[in-house]
Amino acid sequence: MFLGLITLSCQTQYQVKNHNSQSIAIAATDTPQVLDQAVIKLITPFKEQLDGQMNARIMVASADLVKENPEGSLGNMVCDVMMRFAKLQGKVPDVCVFNAGGLRIPTVYKGDITIRTIFELLPFDNQLVMVKVNGAQLKDLLDLVAANGGWPVAGLQMKIAQKQAVNVIVNQNILDEKAQYWVLTSDYLADGGDNAAMLKTASERYTFNYLLRDALIMQLKSMFYDGETLQALKDGRITKE
Repeated sequence: MFLGLITLSCQTQYQVKNHNSQSIAIAATDTPQVLDQAVIKLITPFKEQLDGQMNARIMVASADLVKENPEGSLGNMVCDVMMRFAKLQGKVPDVCVFNAGGLRIPTVYKGDITIRTIFELLPFDNQLVMVKVNGAQLKDLLDLVAANGGWPVAGLQMKIAQKQAVNVIVNQNILDEKAQYWVLTSDYLADGGDNAAMLKTASERYTFNYLLRDALIMQLKSMFYDGETLQALKDGRITKE
């Protein structure tokens, strides 16, 4: 369990070079307190190593990032950073859409952001993928976003009216239902999760082979190294009538 958590990048391959084992004799007369101390002594070195990595600072937030509907600064940050990551991998998604339920904490507070923060924000082992859909399928997806009161998005503007997406703008143009669009998302949504059945019929699919949290961690670390900090951005990408 502990070694699995220490390995943050799904791209890194490890080989066991040394193996140490320890046997703990358990007598019938041992009390739970004695057993607890023996286990604690055994796992303490692993816990200290894990804590050291999980508490590593990878970014600084200049203000609180908050999960809100129809648009929140936390969801905006995740989508914007993922779009940057995809482009650095040589891909050019038109839009990004994630389900709000995938973000598991309501606020990333001002100050240091650690690897632990991102694990708490994105605890599920979902893969980052990109799917190619036509404009009608994208409209169905955005109607689903609207029906849920707003999800994290990037690369588009839309208004929610009567639980439907209206006035949709993609790449500075009105959504064309006959055009083709690349949607950056999770494999959970691409597989039809959260009622996103329209994505299951995508004409093409590309898998980045990175978990969402690994991609986010890598991109945030790169941005922080370049001197960037996170701002609480709300730019009206989703509004309600």
